[in-house]
Amino acid sequence: MPKLALVILAIIAFGLTACNRTTGASTPTLAPTAAPIAVANPQSNPTAPGSPEAAPVAPTDTLSPTDTVAPTDAPSPSPEPSPTILPDPTDASDLSLNYTDVVLYPVPLIYAGDKVTFQLLPHVPDFIPVDGVNVAILVDGVQVAGGPLDRRNWNGQAEGVYEWAWDTAGLSGDHRIEVVLDPSDAIQAGDEDPLNNTVAITTTVNIPTGQAARDVAAQWETLETNCCVIHVVSGTAAARDLGTLAPMMEEAVRQVSSRMDVVPSQKLQVYFIDRVVGQGGFAGTDMVVSYVDRRYAGGGLHELLVHEATHILDQQFAPRRISFLAEGLAVWVSGGHYKAENIPARTAALVALGKEGNGYVPLADLINNFYPVQHEIGYLEAAGLVSWLIERGGWTTFKNFYSDVSADDAPTLAGAVDVNLQRHYGMTLAQAEADWLAGLGSAPVDPTVMDDLRTTIRYYNVARHYQELYDPTAHYLSAWLPHPTQVREFGNPADLTRRPEAEINVTLELMLSSADAALRAGDYARSNVILDSVSNILANNGAIIDPMATSYLRIVQSAAEFGYELHSVNLDGNNAQATATQAPRNNLVNLVMEQRGPNWVILSH
Repeated sequence: MPKLALVILAIIAFGLTACNRTTGASTPTLAPTAAPIAVANPQSNPTAPGSPEAAPVAPTDTLSPTDTVAPTDAPSPSPEPSPTILPDPTDASDLSLNYTDVVLYPVPLIYAGDKVTFQLLPHVPDFIPVDGVNVAILVDGVQVAGGPLDRRNWNGQAEGVYEWAWDTAGLSGDHRIEVVLDPSDAIQAGDEDPLNNTVAITTTVNIPTGQAARDVAAQWETLETNCCVIHVVSGTAAARDLGTLAPMMEEAVRQVSSRMDVVPSQKLQVYFIDRVVGQGGFAGTDMVVSYVDRRYAGGGLHELLVHEATHILDQQFAPRRISFLAEGLAVWVSGGHYKAENIPARTAALVALGKEGNGYVPLADLINNFYPVQHEIGYLEAAGLVSWLIERGGWTTFKNFYSDVSADDAPTLAGAVDVNLQRHYGMTLAQAEADWLAGLGSAPVDPTVMDDLRTTIRYYNVARHYQELYDPTAHYLSAWLPHPTQVREFGNPADLTRRPEAEINVTLELMLSSADAALRAGDYARSNVILDSVSNILANNGAIIDPMATSYLRIVQSAAEFGYELHSVNLDGNNAQATATQAPRNNLVNLVMEQRGPNWVILSH
């Protein structure tokens, strides 16, 4: 029986089952932010700090309350009830789909007027070609999208992205979405159970009010400068600060042009977006940079701009370069990954950290499987080797080497590097690694650099765990990275601006931002205390139980009573200084707050 026909039977059967299980509950809705996703849209060809695509494609708190906030005061990552679903797949060799494999954009909520993108992450057995699996997506019984899945990402996950397929203009209310794998039943081997090929969910299209209405009405704004064409969305932090961002972008391009001795052949297309994505940006043919007031992903903006601009300009002389070298070069051009730093000294610390089980990765392993390696380790190690090669042979020799290395040179990427090292440097990859490591080990490691690196790695691991649980579409292994020009032409500004902003999101992001501020100030003990608190919350399903986290939460709640959204908080005993915005205005204001009993009050603003 064709599988599309089976959908109806399945919906009826499991709808009845759901009715028998549930009493007095409304129709459940999809919570798109609940499921971590894999990187989508291979056509966008991004390369960012942490982006998996390999084209020239990646910134003190003491508390006094002793009482705690009950776990129920902290929403879970999926505040909405789970949708009615078909049974979970149980056979790893069987084609299957679960409701958590379906993600709708923009996240976390759909508003009338949005053009919805569907991302599917089904289980496809390894022996079934991904592009041989067709999909049908129906809304209220009418097919709005379909076609084959796109690809397997480098984690082996099958995925398909169907961009801006459902226009919700004038369609507020609940809608039934049905997703069917292999609707014509063309696949036999590896698809013995057709019932687990279908998912039926109900999602709500909301009526936009308040900030949501302003988001839906937002427009793209453009500023052309000597180096770039800069795009921002109206009403965002970037639109407000465009006069500052434009000269920063000019300086970044000058630095890249000078260090790589390359003159831009055309103006860069730059998009500043109002949400954290990955490590803060990505670049393919265009450049996308996160610029938000509460930038919990940390890092320096200058370094990020230089990093992404490097990914654009190096395409002029190395269109086939590989990810390992591309990311290493971008860190070298930036003078550091998240801040200005001594790359050889930091790489030496990384090697020393290897003795703790959280450091150096053998070069061949890293080159062959770059992006899945812990982000800070992979980028720093790549930058260390690039820095050593440039110091050894000069920029011209390295540039020729860099331009020549491509995936076509050998069966593996490490093999391609090996072949070209012999051609340009007269040594194999193994010889280069041995000589490089010998040099790094010849001097004692600065303990301050060790503390900084150790805390940096921990900070980003905790931030990514937060993303996995509460902001999965921002995770550097999970972000949908649409081509920004296509978003501007066909999609919604909200694809690049809307983000989860529940109380738990704001609280945890403020804590992460405070940990980053302490890290950048060299106060590693304070940074780690905050990270301990965040880790506790993440490990306990959002329960805020320690005094530090309780104060952050109550500060957020007190500010929200007056319409303030907080973007940074600096706690000092019973006092706090904060920056905030108050809708509908987006100008930053400074707040002075004081703890009185269990509550926090605003003294001045």
